[in-house]
Amino acid sequence: MHSYSFKPLSLAIAAALAFPTIGSAQTAETPSNDTVEEVVVTGTRKEGVSPLETLSPIDVVGGENLSGQASFDLTESLAKVAPSFNTQRFPIADGTAFIRPVTLRNLSPDQTLVLVNGTRRHRSALVNLQLAPLGTTNQGSQAVDFSAIPSAAIKRVEVLRDGASAQYGSDAIAGVVNVILKDAAEGFSVSAQRGEYFEGDGTRTSVAANAGFGLGDRGFVNTTVEHSTADKTWRGEARPDAEFVGSVVGTDQVPLDGLGQRWGDPEVETLKLFVNTGYEIGDSTELYGNFGYSDNETISDFFYRGPVLDPEHQFTARGTLQVDADENFMPDPAPPSLVANIIAQGLDPSNYLVADSSSPSGYVLRNPIYSQFPGGYNPQFGANIKDISAVVGARGEWANGISWDLRARTAENEVSYVLKDSINPSLGALSPTSFNPGTLTQEETSVNADFVKPIDIAAFASPLNLAFGVEWRNETYKIGAGDEASRVSGPTAAQFGVGSDGFQGFPLEAAGSFESDSWASYVDLETDITDRLTLGAALRHEDFEEFGSTFDWKLSGRFDFTENFAVRATANTGFRAPTPGQVNTLNVTTTSDSSGNLIPNGTYPVNHPVAEALGAVSLTPEESQSFTLGLVISPFDNTNVTIDYYNIDIEDRLALRNNTIGVAEVETLTNAGIEGAALLEGSNANYFVNAYDSEVSGIDLAVTSDFELAGNLLTVDLRHNHNKQEVTSVAANTINESRVFDLENQVPSDRTTLTFSYDTGGLFNGYLRLNRYSSWESTFGLFGPGDASDASSYGSELLVDLEATFTIKDNYKLALGGENIFDVQPDDEADPTLQFLGVRQSLTSPFGFNGGFWYLRASAEF
Repeated sequence: MHSYSFKPLSLAIAAALAFPTIGSAQTAETPSNDTVEEVVVTGTRKEGVSPLETLSPIDVVGGENLSGQASFDLTESLAKVAPSFNTQRFPIADGTAFIRPVTLRNLSPDQTLVLVNGTRRHRSALVNLQLAPLGTTNQGSQAVDFSAIPSAAIKRVEVLRDGASAQYGSDAIAGVVNVILKDAAEGFSVSAQRGEYFEGDGTRTSVAANAGFGLGDRGFVNTTVEHSTADKTWRGEARPDAEFVGSVVGTDQVPLDGLGQRWGDPEVETLKLFVNTGYEIGDSTELYGNFGYSDNETISDFFYRGPVLDPEHQFTARGTLQVDADENFMPDPAPPSLVANIIAQGLDPSNYLVADSSSPSGYVLRNPIYSQFPGGYNPQFGANIKDISAVVGARGEWANGISWDLRARTAENEVSYVLKDSINPSLGALSPTSFNPGTLTQEETSVNADFVKPIDIAAFASPLNLAFGVEWRNETYKIGAGDEASRVSGPTAAQFGVGSDGFQGFPLEAAGSFESDSWASYVDLETDITDRLTLGAALRHEDFEEFGSTFDWKLSGRFDFTENFAVRATANTGFRAPTPGQVNTLNVTTTSDSSGNLIPNGTYPVNHPVAEALGAVSLTPEESQSFTLGLVISPFDNTNVTIDYYNIDIEDRLALRNNTIGVAEVETLTNAGIEGAALLEGSNANYFVNAYDSEVSGIDLAVTSDFELAGNLLTVDLRHNHNKQEVTSVAANTINESRVFDLENQVPSDRTTLTFSYDTGGLFNGYLRLNRYSSWESTFGLFGPGDASDASSYGSELLVDLEATFTIKDNYKLALGGENIFDVQPDDEADPTLQFLGVRQSLTSPFGFNGGFWYLRASAEF
């Protein structure tokens, strides 16, 4: 465990507040080493509002702050500079290992609305199902995949840290992230970056290019292309059972160089394209649009499976090894009824059984082709993820002063799963070793009409800004069945289970297209009542096809006591409607229990016969009430400070109800007419429920100060987030005490970033960033008793990033940098099951467990 004094941060705050040397003042929400616009377009529909003038807290992150980092993935780079954001790496967590959830203020990933150029961004097709410690505490979320947006295409990101459902609709409970694309009509830039972790693995390479083109003197096209690859990282130790098998058949026969199981990042190759365009027609109308495309191929691993039947070594057909007193491997006899059933079906028993005169039935089970996996196997699980989006619109201003904006969007995210080096054990020797377990697709379409009219009212200090509009939105979720071998139930299904091992193919009954329509209308008002008092109000009505209607409101106010000191506050209600993906997900995967045994884990739609027989009911939207209270202070010409307190109450949050199928449950399912109910015994059957309420509260601090140092610019940027969550009103038989504990404690309560940026305006610039994570606690999750008695504490850590950039001949730059340059590792994993499975460092670490990373980047601008 590590501990660090917080004195350096205290001194930095003191320096920022008490050292008013000459420099160009930055806003408290503006990162220091990038020039960004002085007005924002998120959270307000009033033109010309700067970040320090807004009614709600807004962060503005410049594009260079995102692209100038070790990671070229927006998922990671945004969390590096904004402490209210968190993301984790989840190895062996099905699709969550590939599409990483991003949380704002410790709320669910899908409780943050994401926009691109002010238009809603579509969700990923992935519904995060894995539960900590192998997955997220925010189990069940279906959110936006940030990684599909290339950092090189981003001009800036505006983060509204406040509830905004009344302004923007569903999902905006925690806040809004608005990605503003580059719109330059000229210029060309290219960059190439390569780096690897200190341990010599996880090599990352990225090549990106951005170009702007003019369309005469009335328009532009700005295009970004990025290609990146990332190799696997190898952390952890060999599993004891894998080591033992290696001592018998040779280490080279055991998967993953004898480890049996690997903990680390997946292998990824991604191509991304984004185009942003606009063209003026006449003096008052503009056509605009953007197009995005991403193709991501990624592969990782699952749990180790012990060896199968081998005539020489007599390994068992089960997933774990069994030995007798003389340490001879024991064959698993085939029941006589199974032998007779196979023969009665006209099938060749040799495909499923091996003759053995010592067995009462004369056979032992054959599972599967022993010659292919003499040392056991580890299924490789991956996905081909394609993402495509398009927005087209027109905007302008009529002669009566009404500004209008009409636009339409369409988008699709497709996750096509692949499984290699695995088997369908129920097919015996006839099983293939590669599968396509199925495809998930999220499709979205929407049409928006927005209008703004400033109205002069003599009693007010400024015109009343009246905004109103309507929206139609459609979400369609599609499930494509897996190939036959991945889902079929072979002759030995009762002994070995159904479908491909590791990730069962989506069955035919799960396949289909599920859609939801919604209509919305809103009105948004904002005005300066006096020179010092600004008020705002928003109302929104939204009607969902499945869930009925909701009515939400927001009130905002700000009072400027002086030019350098203001108080701002908001109060609002919010909501998030369950997605078609959450309502209709059907998925069966394999996980490990507390003894290391592999068990099937099924998630069923609430209207599925299995879920209905176990008590599932229709879902309702999540609803919230929240308020913020903040101060905006400019104590010196070169220093800005914002402090905001927030409190968010959320009711009816979604979670998965877990049911372990025992004898009683099998009887219940059988009586309900569920075919093959007996095959579910010993598995888990989950379905979504409105499970609990929670209260999230905290404080955001931002301090930015510029100094002249040796004739150059030094900027100090301090940001801190304090966050606490309390879970209440837990419905019976939903989340257990361990899940409650993890929701409240697994994300560090305090997160701080302190960045020193130095810019000579010529030859050299660079930054030093300190990222501090306070201590956190976690239970053993799936592997624990469920009552939080196994909770373990992990110490606070301080990570240091450093980058130096040199300019050569004006147009060329060379940057050398390091992330986590002191190679800080989280505390050792406390979970004994995970220790047995080879995990060394904490799997729930908020900053991962890969250690330090260095990189070199070359770029050119013309």
